[in-house]
Amino acid sequence: MNEVTLNGRSIKYEVVIRPVKYVRIYVLPEGILRIVAPRKNVENVLRLKSDWILKRLEEIDKHKRNANIGFPVFGKFYKVEEGKRTEIVGNTIFVSTLKNLERFLKKELRNKVGKIIKERTTKIGKTPKKIFIRKHKNKWGSCSSKGNLALNLALVALPDELIDYVVTHELAHLIELNHSKDFWRVVEKFHPDYKEKRKELRKWWIIVNNNEYWKKLMGGV
Repeated sequence: MNEVTLNGRSIKYEVVIRPVKYVRIYVLPEGILRIVAPRKNVENVLRLKSDWILKRLEEIDKHKRNANIGFPVFGKFYKVEEGKRTEIVGNTIFVSTLKNLERFLKKELRNKVGKIIKERTTKIGKTPKKIFIRKHKNKWGSCSSKGNLALNLALVALPDELIDYVVTHELAHLIELNHSKDFWRVVEKFHPDYKEKRKELRKWWIIVNNNEYWKKLMGGV
């Protein structure tokens, strides 16, 4: 791992060498930079982009402070305790085993997603062939060209309105597989504030990726 100092702040970064025309800078939710570049020496580019990088890191720092106030489930932060069975009681989640917690959360998510899909597909006019719940490393969900939805288990952390947005977003891909203007028009029918929700999702991505319970549950994904 390399380090660069920008405006007095030491920042870790890694370089992925690829035959790209322009250097791409990704700020990971842990506060590390991933640089995709045709060469290893990228410090000059990082200095040129320092204002943008530092602004993103400030955003990450802000949300990292809230990442471990509890275990987020459907937008609410719970205290976690060991228990004979996995269940939510009041403000506490009792966990018997990590595997049972995963099963419990998958069941809760499937129930919630199922209701959203039933409501949305009636209006969209398209139904997904299969629905998978997986542990994704870098996305909330996806829709394949075959019409299958793959949703991230980490959606469980989100408030209901953001889960609704993600599911609606992926269902809209059944009509438009790309992110064209027509695609966003479909999404906007159900979520006219989709731009704000996209910003909120960025905040929750930082929280999930820095929350100790979610990191254990996702197996370091």
